[in-house]
Amino acid sequence: MNYYNYFTEIEEHFVRKRGKHLLVSPVDWNLIAIWRDAGIPLQVALRGIDIAMDGFFARQHRSPSKVNTLCYCHDSVMEEFTRHQESRVGESPGEESPKTEGDESGRSEILNSIFQRINEIKTLSAKQYFCENAGGIHRALARLEEIMQNLETGTRIDSEALERDLGIVDEVLMEQLRLATSAEQTAEWEKEAKSELKIYKKRLPKETFGRIHRNFINSRIRRHFQIGELSIFHL
Repeated sequence: MNYYNYFTEIEEHFVRKRGKHLLVSPVDWNLIAIWRDAGIPLQVALRGIDIAMDGFFARQHRSPSKVNTLCYCHDSVMEEFTRHQESRVGESPGEESPKTEGDESGRSEILNSIFQRINEIKTLSAKQYFCENAGGIHRALARLEEIMQNLETGTRIDSEALERDLGIVDEVLMEQLRLATSAEQTAEWEKEAKSELKIYKKRLPKETFGRIHRNFINSRIRRHFQIGELSIFHL
């Protein structure tokens, strides 16, 4: 299973089960990323969605439009994952699915995206957005240049490893930009998050919601500083 397909398969499956062609929100994509990072196999996630949606329609003849977020399925997905893990107790350890390398057609697009992020970071540095003691930024730039070199000289792309490396660098950038954001601006974003993420806070565990909230604020930071995300899924 291609790493990117994990997201699209879940999105398309949820849309079909929901019965209304409306793609999931960026916040829901963050939730899918949490499932993927937790090691939940695709088929397990799909079964969890089936259980949640079938149960929803069985209880009452409700309109599918009322299921407007994937977080409604989170508990069922996690319960199904627990059952899946229990069923595998005693088996030989091994990966749920093999790593999948990206095809060559996407190499140039990935390189262009990373190169653009490097230029954006340098532009922000020139504007002195980052704090004076910004050694993390210099390390992030060096790591991005190293990743670019590896992509240019390597023969295959390990999508999972690449996404993981980019995610680490991206978090360094977000931390530096959070420090460069005014308290007034942060308060405004927090107010927006409180309103838009209300249903997620009600339905998701505290830790999971915390990650959703962090990603929401990060998206506002990127928009404010005009810098794209370091991810092969947002090219």
